Amino acid sequence: ITAVTEQLSIMVLSYDSFRGRGKEGLKAYQENSNLAEFAKMLGKPELPIEKAEESALFQVINQLQPLVIVDESHHARSELSLEMLTNFNPCFVLDLTATPRKDSNIISYVDAVQLKAESMVKLPVIVYNRNSQTDVLIDAIDLRNRLEEYADEEMKATGRYIRPIALFQAQPKGKEDATTFSLLKNRLVDAGIPEEQIAIRTGDVNELKNVNLLSRDCPIRYIITVNALKEGWDCPFAYILASLANRTSLVDVEQILGRILRLPNTTKNTQAALNLSYVLTSSNDFDSTVRQIIRGLNSAGFSARDYRTAERLAPQPVPTEEEPTQTELQDPASGTDAVPGPADTPPEPQTAETDDDLANLDDSRLREAISQMGNGSSNKSGQGEQSGQEELSEHGEESNQSGSGNASQMIRDAEKADQEYQQASSQNQNGNNQGLNGESSEVQEKMVNIRVQPQFENDIRTIRIPQFFEVIPESLFTEGSHVLLEKEHLYEGFTLKGKAYDIDFDTADDEIAQIDVLENEGGLPKVFKLSSADQRYFKEHFSKLPAEAKQRQSKAIILKYLNRLDCLRTGDLEDYVDLIIRHMDKEQLGAIEKSPVACAVKIQKKIESLLEQHAIATFHQWLETDRIQCLSSYQLPEYIHPKNTTDLFGKSLYKAEESMDNLEKDIVMELTALDNIRWWHRNISKQGFRINGFINHYPDIMVRTNSGKLILLEPKGGHLDNSDSRAKIELGNAWRHAAGKQYRYYMVFANGVNPLDGALNVKDLVSTLKEL
Repeated sequence: ITAVTEQLSIMVLSYDSFRGRGKEGLKAYQENSNLAEFAKMLGKPELPIEKAEESALFQVINQLQPLVIVDESHHARSELSLEMLTNFNPCFVLDLTATPRKDSNIISYVDAVQLKAESMVKLPVIVYNRNSQTDVLIDAIDLRNRLEEYADEEMKATGRYIRPIALFQAQPKGKEDATTFSLLKNRLVDAGIPEEQIAIRTGDVNELKNVNLLSRDCPIRYIITVNALKEGWDCPFAYILASLANRTSLVDVEQILGRILRLPNTTKNTQAALNLSYVLTSSNDFDSTVRQIIRGLNSAGFSARDYRTAERLAPQPVPTEEEPTQTELQDPASGTDAVPGPADTPPEPQTAETDDDLANLDDSRLREAISQMGNGSSNKSGQGEQSGQEELSEHGEESNQSGSGNASQMIRDAEKADQEYQQASSQNQNGNNQGLNGESSEVQEKMVNIRVQPQFENDIRTIRIPQFFEVIPESLFTEGSHVLLEKEHLYEGFTLKGKAYDIDFDTADDEIAQIDVLENEGGLPKVFKLSSADQRYFKEHFSKLPAEAKQRQSKAIILKYLNRLDCLRTGDLEDYVDLIIRHMDKEQLGAIEKSPVACAVKIQKKIESLLEQHAIATFHQWLETDRIQCLSSYQLPEYIHPKNTTDLFGKSLYKAEESMDNLEKDIVMELTALDNIRWWHRNISKQGFRINGFINHYPDIMVRTNSGKLILLEPKGGHLDNSDSRAKIELGNAWRHAAGKQYRYYMVFANGVNPLDGALNVKDLVSTLKEL
């Protein structure tokens, strides 16, 4: 119990163990005697799970209010899945997914360009289509051999070992049958591939168990599977996915495409061909095949922009839609599917009645092609290139006779496609495919996107709203510069030595609390009331300790929480706490022994007030001495992403704005009636413009007049005299005077409420705005 309540506990769980509506079949719902003490300590659940026992694992987790991280969260969208997540009673749910829902609250996005820049993935995926499964098999072997030659050159140059592996995805018509895959393995061996280089991995047969595929001693170069590798298997040496389905069969590469995407050693290779991944198929419906590939990329975290179809005569255009059209996937010269099979080899006949999808393999062609490769080793790179060039010269186009230079042409096409991909990625990074916020267009498609009104587009391009910057003077070690001011900068020179330590601990016993960073501002932890179960646990735990141990542990708990204040030196903090404890009387020591967490909260509040006073004083001093300057900086975005929207009011900067409370609506209504108001905007907290100083202040409403003045408004409703409002007024006025004559700041209270000094009510605000 102590470990769970005081330390970090991480549980790795599966959907199937918790997704259900009864305790009959799921252990997580059933009584668990090992957890009986938790049930006693935590007490009666505030949100009991239907049909779950009080000592059930699920119910105990529910009462601990965990932070839940959901991997592959696009698979957890059914009614049962959402009910499961609700039953966890989470304090926060973090979804990890490659395919976020429409209108998702996206807080972080990593696109393929970033992953490729970090040398994590083999992109783009190069897709080749062939006339038959025999052609797929031959070209996959030829391409893999050629890639291994490049890998040998890479090892000579860099010392990094790579052994490219090809995945053969067979697709029998019925259940996975070991005899089917053994048959394919035998035919490959008969054709000249060494048996030790081939392994079968299916639901029933696992020849990869306890095999280290990354070892230099491992001979495996070919893996035969269906979908057994779709999850939980990862080998960066896997380069080629070759589907052996008949041309009329549905090509299902979606589930295992992600298995070939990881780049070995997370290092970009000098040989460009080793930085890509390859898919070979034979399909009459190449459009459907590409859709499968796109879905596979989506499942792996990528998109339609991250593949290329390689052609003999011309590169494929990059599809801009999620599902490319058939026209985009055709050879512009011939109108046929991209990368056709051998020109002199007609499509293999389809057999209507077969037990598996291997009946159409041409063993004699396979044997002959592998023999030409040199018993499993392709021609040397230079020989292959020469062969391909001779045939291009003689026939005007490359011969598709597999094993005689075809791999060389495939790699040339792949490298050309990679260059185009790099160029497209570079353009995206330069902003051609991004909004002004910097979000990828793929992200914007999944978010609430509200665009600026067309008539105000020039305003957001030209307006730069001033913010505070710290001046970094030129020195021997730094060039003169300006950095955006953060309030932590203002803690410079702060020390607890000599600071007041007068703290009232009389009510600490009744105010047990916890400190957390769920809603931090500027990195400082905040206080939350402990649940009744947690309070009971702390009291019972400390009541059993001797007096000396109580004081020692109390001090340790206090320092543990206060150490989260990163701006303080540990030694200063320890001395400050020692000073406080030395000056406590017997009753205060008793209070701190009973409720060390509550006392830590009180000490933290005192330190935070001291820090705030120091930051305010430092801010004004730096502003007076020009160490802080107000410079044009913030640019309004082309798109905003509010959680809830309204398009009811006229003169809005964007086509819709974030929803507002009643006072904000009243102010906006008044703004719509003023002839001199050009537009207004509901500034989104934590997303939009902030006045940065000793606090981060996001004024609620931004207004621009026809004369070019910019006014920031902070409506306060019925909130009267409080330090937060006074701090905002103080900072807002400092910003107004530093920014210049074109800028104003007003805190606004409702009519009938006496405003704080320096603030206005709505009526006075309207009178003032009319004159601007």
